[in-house]
Amino acid sequence: MGWATAFAISTTVAAVTLSVVVLIAIGFLRRTLNEGALRQAQQMKRLIETIAVLHQQQQSAQAKIQVLVEANRKMAEDLSALGERVGESEGPLGTSRVPRLLH
Repeated sequence: MGWATAFAISTTVAAVTLSVVVLIAIGFLRRTLNEGALRQAQQMKRLIETIAVLHQQQQSAQAKIQVLVEANRKMAEDLSALGERVGESEGPLGTSRVPRLLH
């Protein structure tokens, strides 16, 4: 066996070893990337669900606010009408000198 044959065998073994190491590294990187992508997809799914819940809560809150605004408007109208009735019952000049007590 000559030195050329020994060199060729050692070069082939080194190339095969390097190829195996590179393939293992690529497999490890692919698996790591796939796991990261899976975790990211799960986080995105949870985020989308959270956003949907928050959107529903916002719509519910806006509906409650609208109901309260309408109730406030109605109360203001009732209070205004009550003020007008009290003003009419006192007379045009307010000459009633009898003190009134509100119960």
